[in-house]
Amino acid sequence: MKRIGVLGLGAIGSVMSRILVAHPENEVFYYTRTPKSKIKIQFQNKKIEIPIETEKERSEELDWLLICLKEYHFDAANDKLAKLIRANTKVAVIRNGIELKERITPFTTKENILECMIDCPTQPIEDNYYLQFRKPVLKVEQSELAKRFTQLFTKNDAQIIEVLDYKTENWKKLIESSALGSILCLTGRTCSVFENPEVIGLYKDLLREGIEVAKSDGAIIKSSFESEMMEKISTYSKTKGSSMLSDRLTGNIIEVNAKNGAIEKVAVQNKIATPINDTICKLLRQINQN
Repeated sequence: MKRIGVLGLGAIGSVMSRILVAHPENEVFYYTRTPKSKIKIQFQNKKIEIPIETEKERSEELDWLLICLKEYHFDAANDKLAKLIRANTKVAVIRNGIELKERITPFTTKENILECMIDCPTQPIEDNYYLQFRKPVLKVEQSELAKRFTQLFTKNDAQIIEVLDYKTENWKKLIESSALGSILCLTGRTCSVFENPEVIGLYKDLLREGIEVAKSDGAIIKSSFESEMMEKISTYSKTKGSSMLSDRLTGNIIEVNAKNGAIEKVAVQNKIATPINDTICKLLRQINQN
């Protein structure tokens, strides 16, 4: 039996909890700021409710802790992290941004931390359900720790992809999600906004700035990446949104520092000019102050 904690029961934490409990060898513990009695997911036209006990007592240390917090929740979670992460606890960090180990190294060694990128569109709907659109795909750096992480899930509930160059894969996702998410968030519209050629031009400019910053950080971005992203944007449904847009519409804090702010930080460090992304950061932070 593996003892697994899930810290943060928002959209991604709820999805990960649902697929963890499907494995008969997992005992799952739940930790969240807002107490819940159920995890509620709608997936493949089925409504799933999982009764849970948050803050359930346990006498032994966790084998794994999955951290599904947003970037701005970490400062308030330090005491909880210190309590939950013990000497042999392995930690998977599943959130937006780069350098995900940085916030966890005060509590354990880097060898015990697995950075995870997740692609699993999920959004809140009525009656406190989360609508999960498809099976989660997680990318992790190829390692023995990654193989052990894969064993936490049943075969068909999640796709875990081990990659050799995690930094590049992480940057590619950050460039795409920050450009798309910030535009949707600032306009307050779904991908229908890309019917406007000027908005498409803005998206392209943000991609180019992000690519230059990523290269300065050692990511290997092929010359075809920009055209691939431009082609991809043309395939999106007009109703497609983003987590940044959802946060704005629901009055939640927007993850500026994990997305456009992460690009801004590295750009400053490496002296790369990113005037458009800088402006985007200022506007998003202004929304958070309102």
